[in-house]
Amino acid sequence: MALQNQVYIYSVDTKAFYTDEEDELEKQMIAKRLEKTQMKKDGADVSAITQELSEMKESLKEKFLEFDGVRKIRDEYLIDTNVVSIFESTLTRTLNMRTDELSDALLIIRVYFFEVFKNLCLNGFDINGEHYVCFTASAGQIRTKKCVFIKESLLNKYEHKLYCGLSVKRINELGGCNTNKYLAYLALCNSSTDVWKSFDIDRAIVVDDFETMVEDEVDYIDPVKYTITRTRMAVPVPHMDGCGMMLPRLTVGKNTMVRLPWIKGLLAVFPYDDWVREHGCSPVIKDIYGDEHDICKENIEIIFTKSQFKMWKYYSNWEEYKNYFKEYGCEAGVCNMEEERIKNSTINYQMLQSLTDFTDDELERVCAKTKYKLEHISTNRKTMLKVFGAYNNIAPSPMQECLALYPELLQDQYFREELRELKASMEKDAWAGKLDIYSKYLFVIPDLYAFCEWLFMGVDVPEGILKNGEVYTEQFTSEWLDCLRSPSLYREHPVRKNVRDNELCNKWFGNKGIYTSTHDLISKILQFDCDGDKLLVVADPTIVEVARRNMENVAPLYYQMGKAQPHIIDNESIYTGMINAYTGGNIGVISNKISKIWNSENPDTEAIKLLVMQNNQCIDYAKTLFKTLPPKDIEKRINHAVKGKLPYFFTYAKDKEFEQVTDRNDSTVNRIYKHIPKYKFQYTANKFPKFDYHMLMHNPNMVQTNRVKEIAKKYRELTSHIGVIQRQNNSNFTVD
Repeated sequence: MALQNQVYIYSVDTKAFYTDEEDELEKQMIAKRLEKTQMKKDGADVSAITQELSEMKESLKEKFLEFDGVRKIRDEYLIDTNVVSIFESTLTRTLNMRTDELSDALLIIRVYFFEVFKNLCLNGFDINGEHYVCFTASAGQIRTKKCVFIKESLLNKYEHKLYCGLSVKRINELGGCNTNKYLAYLALCNSSTDVWKSFDIDRAIVVDDFETMVEDEVDYIDPVKYTITRTRMAVPVPHMDGCGMMLPRLTVGKNTMVRLPWIKGLLAVFPYDDWVREHGCSPVIKDIYGDEHDICKENIEIIFTKSQFKMWKYYSNWEEYKNYFKEYGCEAGVCNMEEERIKNSTINYQMLQSLTDFTDDELERVCAKTKYKLEHISTNRKTMLKVFGAYNNIAPSPMQECLALYPELLQDQYFREELRELKASMEKDAWAGKLDIYSKYLFVIPDLYAFCEWLFMGVDVPEGILKNGEVYTEQFTSEWLDCLRSPSLYREHPVRKNVRDNELCNKWFGNKGIYTSTHDLISKILQFDCDGDKLLVVADPTIVEVARRNMENVAPLYYQMGKAQPHIIDNESIYTGMINAYTGGNIGVISNKISKIWNSENPDTEAIKLLVMQNNQCIDYAKTLFKTLPPKDIEKRINHAVKGKLPYFFTYAKDKEFEQVTDRNDSTVNRIYKHIPKYKFQYTANKFPKFDYHMLMHNPNMVQTNRVKEIAKKYRELTSHIGVIQRQNNSNFTVD
């Protein structure tokens, strides 16, 4: 969805706003760095120039702090190389940004110097007489130190529509909001979406979230003492976290992710009106404000939950939100609708590395599909079409459509070279643990039957359909499934029974998602929400068997997390919130430490458990400002467990240099290299019918005139070097 239409905007970093004096000093520093690099190559002592660079950097920072005013963008940064594309969204449509055209309505800033960014956040900046102010940053942009600024005149014009009647003033009057949550919720309008034209706000309500205590055995981690205790306890599970329901007729029975002002999440298909009639219960329920609604008389087609309505407490009631929605012409957007046909997917190294006792025979079976593809990529037409995405593709690109209609195009030099590069890339991915297996990514959905028992019948702990240890999906006939989710850090391989023949499931549940039990701690094992998260559901019998074996005596991890506190929203708090996110949310370092442990000779799984808790604290840090440090003895144990270099397969997975990794050992992912050889690229054109250029002509009877021959000859002369260059580039790919 929404991946066709794009608009173009400028994306610059903080140096685009330097004064002339700051810019000159920056250029001097660049020259000094080049001088230092050359001196190091020559073997000269660089300590003096290093000190000089440090002093110049401090001088530059002082100049940043001395500046007091509104910065202006430097004209030399408004160039084509600083233009990026963004997908169409509610924001781009509201600002009337035209498809495939450059717009000055928005600008993305990449943050390098915090001092400059602070000035931009507090005072905005100017471009050609227009003032720009800080608007928002999505979670993904925060992770990459980016922020979106908007033309102030446009924000003033469309603020009511983008905020659905709210204002920063009103939010602050009602106690404020956690700054980074506010930014993320505001950024919903910037999500790639298509307009949901049939959406009717009068046919929707919002109800409370459904949560129960689920009792089971867990490894409880004390976040302060860093002690791990195996115990049986009741754990709170918000089953509908980010999930709502809609009647099947709205999206032709497809589960769909949606975006509205301050509202996000998954709408799962469920015929709750039929459910109410069949069970003979009252159709009257209360919304989150305590007002009653008859879902039959009011023809309610959508039931949102409180966890989806992020700013619910800043409205007096649901009627107020609806009135603003209609008054200001707000829109609902669809950002991810279930595919018509869900294709098989691949597993990754994180999911494989925790399965530490793979035998060679088991690993050979798991590698079989990937080996077949690599072996036949240059000899089998069907395999070629598959790797180009032109085989059974319901939404092909123009190139893929051409290949599907006329596969003889594969004989063209361009496609040969592309195929060669694809093969090299696929080999590298395979050695990094990316393997083709019998698996699919499916929306994870709670037991909506249980939700209806709670919502319409008032059952505090409903039975639902699915029991503990059961899931339901029609996508696989296999009885047992391994359910996975990225990031996969600890042993997160819950093998569950697929009750595919259950009559109630077949009657009430859709046929594309994977439904989980409300009596199961699977959401705690995989740390998923139900707001559109997808699980990699694996039906490969070998992986299921290995996972079952490795999960013996493994319990879910459970620990309390910090809670995000509200703040008064202003430019200062927005800057502080984003800086906290930029500096406190680096989760890549922790996941790499975990990979070091899994790929060591004797993995310390207790250290991994503690690092997983730290990782999740780190993810939430921008909102909660809550991170704990381990006691000295625990820190020493963790440091001992993660000492050494990264695992060898990171040369393929993350392009690490050989000096950055350890020698290849017999860990699961490192052993894949032994099972997947480097196949020779042997393109066999003689297996195809002869290429007939007439197939590409609108008029095959066209006579080739002398003028056409001259143009064709010149074209061949101008493009003859392309194939040579591509072959030279491909020959540079070597494997140790």
